[in-house]
Parts: sequence; C-alpha cells; structure tokens
Amino acid sequence: MTTGKNLHKNLERFLKHIDAIRDTLPMTMLLIQPYNKKANDDFSKFLKESVEEIEDDNGKKRLLVKADESEKFETLERNASTSGLASKIIPESLFVSLISQYDAFLTRLLRAIYEIKPDVLNGSDRNLTFSQLVEMETVENARDYIIDKEIDTVLRKSHSEQFDYLEKLIGIKLREKLPIWQTFIEITERRNLLVHCDGVVSNQYIKNCKEHKCQIDKIKVGERLGIEPKYFIDAYNCLYEMAVKLTHTIWRKLLISDLKEADRELNDVCFHLINTNSFELADILLEFGCEQKRHFNDSLKNVFIINGSLSKYLQDEKEEAKQILDKKDWSASSDDFKLAYAVLTDDYETAYEVMIKIGDTGDVDKSDYKQWPLFNKIREEEKFKETFKEIFKEEYSVM
Repeated sequence: MTTGKNLHKNLERFLKHIDAIRDTLPMTMLLIQPYNKKANDDFSKFLKESVEEIEDDNGKKRLLVKADESEKFETLERNASTSGLASKIIPESLFVSLISQYDAFLTRLLRAIYEIKPDVLNGSDRNLTFSQLVEMETVENARDYIIDKEIDTVLRKSHSEQFDYLEKLIGIKLREKLPIWQTFIEITERRNLLVHCDGVVSNQYIKNCKEHKCQIDKIKVGERLGIEPKYFIDAYNCLYEMAVKLTHTIWRKLLISDLKEADRELNDVCFHLINTNSFELADILLEFGCEQKRHFNDSLKNVFIINGSLSKYLQDEKEEAKQILDKKDWSASSDDFKLAYAVLTDDYETAYEVMIKIGDTGDVDKSDYKQWPLFNKIREEEKFKETFKEIFKEEYSVM
C-alpha cells in the first residue's frame, strides 16, 4: 500500500535546509561586522591623516592623495567598499537560496504525487517517437522521461501558475484559507528581481504583485529592494508554513488511509516548533491541524488541541490557552490528557493526583516529566519534585 513516506521525507528535508539557511545569516553577519568596522575605520583614519580636500576651478571638491600613498588609498577604499557590499550581497544570496530550496521541494513533491497517483499522468500531452521508445527500452524509463518533461514544464511556470497546475492535478483548491498567499507571491517576485534585475523594481513586479493583491503601495518602479533581517525571517516563516500546509493537504487528499501517519508527522512538526520557541509558526500550524476535517482518531486530534493550548501557555497567554482547551469536554479522556488539562489550567493539586494515578508505568513516563515543555513551569514547584520522587523512588534532577 502506498504511504506518505516520500511526502514526509521531502518536507523534512526542505525544513532542515531552510532552517540551515536561516541560521547561517546571523552567524555570517556576525563574522562580517568586525571586518566591516575595521575596514571603514582604517579608511576613515587614512582620509583624516593623509588626504587633503581641495576645491577645483569649478567649485567641486576633490580628494588630493600623495603619489606614494595612492596605492594604499585604493586598497583601503576597496576593502571598505567590499565589506560593505558583503553586508548587502549575503542576505540577498541567502534569500534567493530560500526560494531555490522551495523550488527543489516542489520538484520532489510532484514526483511523490506521480508515485502515489500515477494515473494523473494519463492527461499529459507529452509525446514520444518510436525511436525514443526504442532507446528507452522499458516502460519505466519512458515514464520517468515523461515525468521529467512534465516537471520541467511546471517549473518554468510562475509560482502562481504552479498552484493552478497542482489544483487541477489533484482536484482541490489549495489557496483557500491561505492568508500568506500574498506574502508568498511577493517574496517569489522579489527573488526574480534580485536574480534578473539586481533588485530594481520593474513594471512586471508591480503588475504581478497587484494582480494578487500584495501590499506594495509604497514601492515604486526603479526603486531597489534589498533584504532586511525582519523581511528575511518573514520569508522563511512563509515558506515553512506553505510547505507544511501544502504537503499535509495533499497527503490527506490522496492518501485518506494514511491519516494516522499524517496526524503524527504534523504533530511532530508542531511539537518541534514549540520546543524551539517558534511559537508564531506553531500557533498557525496547530490551528491548521485542529481544523482538519478528518483525523485518524480522537486521541491524535486531542494532541493538536493540547499542543495548541501549550504553545499559548508557554507564551504566557493563559486565557487563550484555556479557551482552546474548553472547546472540548475532557472528562472522558485518558489520564495523560487530564494531566495536561490540569497543568495548562494551573490546577496543580489535581495534576499531582493524576501523576500518582498514572504511576511509573503509564502513558507519561520519567523522561516526559523531565523534557516535555508541558511541565516547564510546574517543574519549579517543590511539590512536583516530591510527587516525582514518590512515583519513581528517586530524586528529581535534570542534567
């Protein structure tokens, strides 16, 4: 039976790659800054000590450098200019890399779709000559050739047209309830500007962005767009959200029988975001998980709800956390969910009672109490440590 294994592997690979790119930017800029400062300080010092400013016959100011100092002047000026350019080029290059990773993700996503639902290729208008068929020897080779050609054609389309293709391919609207659509279009259009126009705004950029209602009212043709730190992170967040939602929407559409793995993997993505304090993305994707029409069972759906509440709780938004929990009646739930409810509503006395009831062989084990972010705040309570000792017959400690 076909499963969503390749869909998950593709998403996992993409998220790791854009995480690496995101982490590279601040590290690289941190290394550049002292070099940039030194280059500018050295050049400023040289200008102050060794260069004379004069005015020519036309009233224009010029720099007068001694002949034996001219080579040093050129070197210091080049160093200052180069270090300044690096501060501009590196964020732009890494931003372009983010979009390139998305394009690679889409390529692998299409291959996974063709593998899960090979009949979608029946509508392809790719033709092979008899001689090409002979050269390919097998039907599998011919199929791979058709897939390569199909993907190549899709990647040559605009990012909006690629969504048109996907929606037609799998028979589902992918842009409904997708508030980041305008951001997605703008960042992909800005990528095109940086690659083809050195970031200078073109009429095509304005036209495409306005067609999709992107917020670009203050941007004018001829203006040069760069990549500021906040813009870079917003682009990263957009691509992260887009890839997760796209993968799991397609997964649930094409592989209804694989809901158990789909639920588990989506919860794992969200839990990783909570663990890394990426609460903005966690909130968005947990809401997406809760709103799915189908879940494998109530238990896996409950995990989305608990983690959604946990994300808000860790942001000290306790009222919002409780509102999420109170959308469901937890009285008939298993003890691990009752424990989570007690902790997230600050009912610590009930939490201790449920901990003892669960004991040392229940669904919540020793490592959960030490590592699960659910217990981040209650761990500070002395009674929590006493209850832990009562259950596991050892002192509570975290390395």
